[in-house]
Amino acid sequence: MRATLHQLNVFRQVAISMNYTKAADKLGLSQPAVSIQLKQLENNLDLFLFEKIGKTLFLTPAGKELNKFCEQLFVNFENIDMTLSALKGELAGDFHLSAVTSAKYFTPHLLGAFHKRYPKVNFHLDIVNREQIIQRLHENKDDLVIMGLVPESMALAKYDFVDNPIVLIANPQHPLSKKKNIKLAEIADHAFIHREQGSGTRKAFEQVLKASNIQLKVNMTLGNSETIKQAVMADLGVSVVSRHSVTLELATGVLVELDVEDFPLQKSWSLVHHDSKHLSPIAKAFVDFVLSPEENVPALCNRFLAHHFVKKS
Repeated sequence: MRATLHQLNVFRQVAISMNYTKAADKLGLSQPAVSIQLKQLENNLDLFLFEKIGKTLFLTPAGKELNKFCEQLFVNFENIDMTLSALKGELAGDFHLSAVTSAKYFTPHLLGAFHKRYPKVNFHLDIVNREQIIQRLHENKDDLVIMGLVPESMALAKYDFVDNPIVLIANPQHPLSKKKNIKLAEIADHAFIHREQGSGTRKAFEQVLKASNIQLKVNMTLGNSETIKQAVMADLGVSVVSRHSVTLELATGVLVELDVEDFPLQKSWSLVHHDSKHLSPIAKAFVDFVLSPEENVPALCNRFLAHHFVKKS
């Protein structure tokens, strides 16, 4: 293929933004310079790579194929330093990880333990909701993500590594708080506080409700587990959360875990990536670290939660 690396980089930036001006700003070039480089590349290949319909820019079929090639090409370039450092017995470079909000209690400590083993790795951590995680997966923004309920509609590789029990919680003065062996249908007789649409915890719970043909009396819908905890403490209703997110509140008695039949729901946190993704050496090392019996990551997470309680109480 008659193309320079510079031309391919210009093409790649335009393909990412689908905008000549934005690509020029990203590359530190003028817009005419970007246009000239793309024109030369198209002449060398004797193919059109972009087409403009109205005011919108699109990749041609040839452009789509070249973009796939460039994606892998530049990933390999980004990983070359990691690969060479790994051959010298060390890892160095950037590692991008995203985690859903309810995994925020242990994810930084997991990275901390990994960093002690590989101190030259630079971490980039984003804590976002499940819908944002799925969008990031679509856009291939991260090396790996941590989430609970993994979407079945995407071709993903997942590695379960920590239990994520889903529990029902209430104010200690709630009528159900001291009751044993509660039928799930009884929850429908009381005001319920839901997480936002798209939450993995909500989806897992809704699957159980649907299987049992149970309709809840939803009192309110809130955007995160911290707000839900406060609402349940205020006795505005019962709710469902990851037990990890209420460790302190359950231990200090400001919230209670309801004794509901077939609960807690036994779920897991998973490391996830596209099954066709070529993992960087750092990402591979992180997967190995998390799954290693010697590292015992579940115990590490549990030790953090115990420490979190002792420190705060």
